[in-house]
Amino acid sequence: MISAMTSERVIGTGNGIPWRLPRDSRHFRSYTTGKPMLLGRRTYEEMLGWFTTQTPIILTRQEGYRAPAGAHVVHEVAGAVALAEALGAAELVVSGGAQIYAAALPLAEELILTLVDARVEGSARFPDFRADDSWICQRRERHEADRENAHAMEFQWWRRDR
Repeated sequence: MISAMTSERVIGTGNGIPWRLPRDSRHFRSYTTGKPMLLGRRTYEEMLGWFTTQTPIILTRQEGYRAPAGAHVVHEVAGAVALAEALGAAELVVSGGAQIYAAALPLAEELILTLVDARVEGSARFPDFRADDSWICQRRERHEADRENAHAMEFQWWRRDR
């Protein structure tokens, strides 16, 4: 799973991501390049035009939802996992939104998080994974705000210890 969030776990405001951080965008794109990405329908539609080498797998409850060429539609997380395996992928990157993160978290083995130093109001939140003591932070990488990035951020790599 990959996400950017505040310390209050806010990932969105209902109108998309509440910040513009080119450093995090490069980090996100670098990690997801060439991989299938599981996204909710709304997140996918917000990101239209963004996918270059990624294979979007759209999780939706809408029967009959038609994705453009190159994208796939599933109706449950298990279907996305099976599809990624059928595509020969070693990894399925879960990329949001909040309901998709919550549904996929029990299956996740790795979390790649950007903790954004910002205070924003938002109803979309990343699920609380620290309540489960099996998650271990393996690495942190701090970046201060600069001309290009209005907020400081920390990249974090978490691994589930099963």
